Amino acid sequence: MKIGLDFDGVISDCGKLKSDGAKKLYGVDIPSAKFKKEIVVGEKHLTMEQYRELQKTIYGTREVGFLMEPVDGVLHFLPRLVADGHTVLVVTSRGEVELEIAKEWSVRQGLKLNFVGVGYGNSKANATNGLDFYIDDDLDKLEQLVGVVPHRYLFSWGYNAHLDVGEVAKRVASWEELYRTIQTLGGVR
Repeated sequence: MKIGLDFDGVISDCGKLKSDGAKKLYGVDIPSAKFKKEIVVGEKHLTMEQYRELQKTIYGTREVGFLMEPVDGVLHFLPRLVADGHTVLVVTSRGEVELEIAKEWSVRQGLKLNFVGVGYGNSKANATNGLDFYIDDDLDKLEQLVGVVPHRYLFSWGYNAHLDVGEVAKRVASWEELYRTIQTLGGVR
């Protein structure tokens, strides 16, 4: 099976970094479970400009970016997907500098992955064309893949738990569940 993965929120967990950064830069306490643009900006905890500046700091500064934590289970189950014979491609909204940090962080975690960076605000549709399966933590990104990727999944977090996925995607709540789902869909090679 050809599997696509988002990076932030599926492989890396930047929630704590965003929370810490918001406190340090703007004096605002925002729990990591609520740290999604629509919530943070929508509830007026930060302006859009502040949110983008925070993203640039977290994703685009090596010293900060390398402090990302892996999502629980990713270091165990992602290598198993590759060992099972699946093709894995990371498709992220990161731009050039942020993408290089993600690649280097992944190598430091022992993950050898192929990446495509589409850039912030751009659709992932072209980059995911031909994939059998794609998972993201952002439902808006998955909506753009209806008719492009047959199996779409939303990685569940506190910040997206309130969203109705409808026909756009199905949910998974952990890497173990993700791995079992892929086994069921595409079998172990």
